[in-house]
Amino acid sequence: MKNKESGVSPVIGVLLMLTLTLIIAAIVNMYAGSLVTTDPKPPTVTLQVSYNSADGMTVRHISGDPIPMISSQFMIRPGESMGPKYQQYPITLNQSDFSNYYNTSIKVGDIVTITKDKLKGIQENNKVSGPYLISNISNIGNTFNCELYYKNSLISRNEVLIQP
Repeated sequence: MKNKESGVSPVIGVLLMLTLTLIIAAIVNMYAGSLVTTDPKPPTVTLQVSYNSADGMTVRHISGDPIPMISSQFMIRPGESMGPKYQQYPITLNQSDFSNYYNTSIKVGDIVTITKDKLKGIQENNKVSGPYLISNISNIGNTFNCELYYKNSLISRNEVLIQP
């Protein structure tokens, strides 16, 4: 007498091994996925930056996410119109450099400023002089770049016209 179920056992065995393999792969994937950490997405911002020789620099947060200042920094770079060595004089601004900054973040609608004299002092402390000083009267009409970095990633760059 022939056994009618002789082919059933190998098929079930293969299906069980395939299921077991998939379960083990899913467990390994979950474990390996939990080992990888990702940094939070950098904020997206729109800033309006202006400079005039009477008031200094004003930064307005127009739209976007709040800027966490503990992880962010502003950098000022003289523009090309200021001379051939303009790239040698970038200046990093700290939270304490802004005269009306009191919070841990800058939110939409906030305005922070740096007076002309404070900015000039920061530049002079960093050995910037002559034609590369933003406050130099001969730079009226020239531009500089105000850049915002979040965890060393550039998130905003504004070309700022130096106004009288």
